[in-house]
Amino acid sequence: MSTIETEIVVVGGGPAGLSAALTLSRARRRIIVIDNGEPRNASTLGAHGLLGQEGIGPFELLRKGREEVASYGGQVITGRVTDARAEGNGFRVRTDAGHDVTAHTVLLATGTRDNLPDIPGLAARWGKDVIHCFSVGMTGFEPATP
Repeated sequence: MSTIETEIVVVGGGPAGLSAALTLSRARRRIIVIDNGEPRNASTLGAHGLLGQEGIGPFELLRKGREEVASYGGQVITGRVTDARAEGNGFRVRTDAGHDVTAHTVLLATGTRDNLPDIPGLAARWGKDVIHCFSVGMTGFEPATP
């Protein structure tokens, strides 16, 4: 198992996690993002409401975000967090890919997961013909597990 030391580990590499990592990397913080590569909006044709990126495909958005983070020295590790615990003056985060990351700070940006109702055909149309706008307080959503 490889051990990596960093200042901040961001768990979740979707738009929120990558935005945080970009801002922190630009501030010269040592950043590692851990992401499993399974974005919530993978089934959609495009993301909307993002200035300068209207209609961009979800994987293209993440590719660009990862490049921007890397351009300021941040790293992205592909994997799923399997364990995180306080250790000494910081934290130790382990992944299913065999990485062991120690950091002073952990930022959780794991997003949400859609729990679709059991309606025949709904899952196949989700993100294409059946869409939603997320709103605080909506039911049927739960935090994604790292």
